[in-house]
Amino acid sequence: MSGKRGLCLVAAVLLGVALARATAVQPASATMLKDEAQYEYKVVVASYNPGERMTDHERASAYERTLNEQARLGWEPVGSLLSRDSVQTVGGAVTTRDTTAFFTYRRLKR
Repeated sequence: MSGKRGLCLVAAVLLGVALARATAVQPASATMLKDEAQYEYKVVVASYNPGERMTDHERASAYERTLNEQARLGWEPVGSLLSRDSVQTVGGAVTTRDTTAFFTYRRLKR
């Protein structure tokens, strides 16, 4: 009987050590310091006023030129921060509408 008891005791100790090692928490190591930002950002303003007398094709071409110019400089569009619509009525007869949007661009820090 003492042989079986010793074998059970050794098996229980080994199982306890295995469980302790499996549940041990490994410290996390940072791959990048938080102080170092990976990207730099800039904001570009785009506006739209229907009174400009531009066709949709001309307006799209102007926005494409802006995107391509920023891309040549290494900037990639991220998204829109804010879009604002303004409506003004002058003298009760003339109503103007204007949309202004602020777009974010980013590029890797150099």
